[in-house]
Amino acid sequence: MRNATVSPSLASALSRTAQSLQAARREALAAVAVEETEWEYAGRTWSWPAGEEMTYFRGLAPGEAAVLEAAETAHGLRALAVGTGRVAVALPADGVTSPEDHDGLVAKLARYGPSAEMGDGRTQNRRERRTWDQIGSHPFLPVLDADGSGGDDRDDSDVAVGDDSDVAVGDDSDAASRDVVDAEDGGDWVVMPRATVPPPEPARETALDRVRESLAAHAGTFHFDELKPENVGVYDDRFWIVDYGRPPGEPLFVDPPGGTDRPSF
Repeated sequence: MRNATVSPSLASALSRTAQSLQAARREALAAVAVEETEWEYAGRTWSWPAGEEMTYFRGLAPGEAAVLEAAETAHGLRALAVGTGRVAVALPADGVTSPEDHDGLVAKLARYGPSAEMGDGRTQNRRERRTWDQIGSHPFLPVLDADGSGGDDRDDSDVAVGDDSDVAVGDDSDAASRDVVDAEDGGDWVVMPRATVPPPEPARETALDRVRESLAAHAGTFHFDELKPENVGVYDDRFWIVDYGRPPGEPLFVDPPGGTDRPSF
């Protein structure tokens, strides 16, 4: 899906930067990989190549940081926020081809991960792109542009549903085949309007309540453990969910609309 929000040259730079990020994280994880990759928490089995230490899960690997520094110098892609599966960067105005979108656009660049529940930003980007294509309305922050041509989200049915840090575990035995599909389907980046995240403190609880109410009709699309301040933003005088790339599942830590209280861990 391309609607010419960004120029071809900027689109190419976004793809190259995301692919370099993925290679850097994959290489860094290979260097710190451990034999015992799994552990138990909150009644689930969790896993990461570096084990329970979670090295490079939330923070950037040195190689990823170097990629972003080079991208800012060469293309004006300034990093705004780092997530477990993606990095948000501000887009330069001279790379935007839709005049009405010149101000305040961000791209989410995919990082490497074994699955959508385990930091695979490509799968998360594809899910957001398809969700917007299918629903295309509030409270989902609009996807204005994206690489790739669509395709299956490849969400694994055996992936355990995660906690409030976006971590969960799936069977990674088919990782190589997923990589082939991922390369064909894109998902290296999506472009969205830049929202104020999180909402200012006086309105934060109101923002969460309103987005929660708006998401009630989308329980089969949205994972309610992702309803938290860092995933809600203000754009165009409305409150939006800005991160909806995680596959839906049974929440562990957030009570969905109409649900019962969840245990705290």
